Amino acid sequence: MHDELDPKEFEDTARAVIETCRTATDTAARGVHLAEAGLLGVLAAEAVGGLDLPIRFAVPIVSAAGGGLLAYPLIEAILLARHLAPVDPDLASAIAGGQTVATIAWTGSAGNGVVGGAPMGGDAAQVLVFLAGGGAGLVQPGAGAVAQPGSALDIDAPDCALSLTGPAPRPVLDAAQVAALRADAALLRAAFVMGSAAQCLTLATEYAQDRVQFGKPLSAYQVLRHRLSRDALAVETLRTGLTRALTDPAEGAAIAREAVWLSAAQIGPNVAESAIQLFGGMGFTWEVPLHRHLRQMHAQASYGAAIAGVDALAQALLTGSENEWYGDLVNAG
Repeated sequence: MHDELDPKEFEDTARAVIETCRTATDTAARGVHLAEAGLLGVLAAEAVGGLDLPIRFAVPIVSAAGGGLLAYPLIEAILLARHLAPVDPDLASAIAGGQTVATIAWTGSAGNGVVGGAPMGGDAAQVLVFLAGGGAGLVQPGAGAVAQPGSALDIDAPDCALSLTGPAPRPVLDAAQVAALRADAALLRAAFVMGSAAQCLTLATEYAQDRVQFGKPLSAYQVLRHRLSRDALAVETLRTGLTRALTDPAEGAAIAREAVWLSAAQIGPNVAESAIQLFGGMGFTWEVPLHRHLRQMHAQASYGAAIAGVDALAQALLTGSENEWYGDLVNAG
């Protein structure tokens, strides 16, 4: 069944819908546009109105959202529609159908009374928060949770923090289900950053070809051609890493998944910063959206705990016996 579908077609649809979302009046209206195209329920079970497709079909959708600076918690909606379907089908159906805006607070624990990193949390009716035992529960802003301004990194889809004032949230996902949700999130974040970085590269390349300085286009200068070539190679490397992580890599799916996400968290901002430098002073203006891409990439790095993840991945590679380099690492020690 899935072999008859082309993920590229989902990307084309997503680009068109995201362009339409630019004219939407609010977050809820954007959710309706996305749901009508089947984008929010791409991974959700058919029983809740989803398409029940493998995650490789969500990758191009999220990539288009990153490139299009979509003001909607798309990653969170796709994940919640999928992972809540077995435990709360009514809510999963409402999320996939665009009737309910929902998001995830990626940082903090409900046990501490404050959670954060919830994209568009100020507009959400439901927020998934993580619990001390490894599970997750739902809270409603305004009813047991007070939304406050967050980090302000991503200005297109701003995050918020939540002070939990009501009873402890009831667990809806157990630790294993949360682990599966986080695994999917790593791939989708990598795709989002890849789309954002690719758009930065496109803007820089077009500017280098059009901008004339000292009688020649910027692209005529070898040092700039080399910089753009390196950035293009970086984006393509990220794309290849995503493709590989979606297959069955020899060193294991978990390591490949974390590796591509952590690579994206470093590659994406590097490409954006390179593009900003090529534009010169214009790269820091509101007319050129490069800094918005850079900010949303840094926001994703924060949600995905990229800094801590590098250390964890290194430890897994050095001590784990399930990757293809294990023998070499042991002998080297």
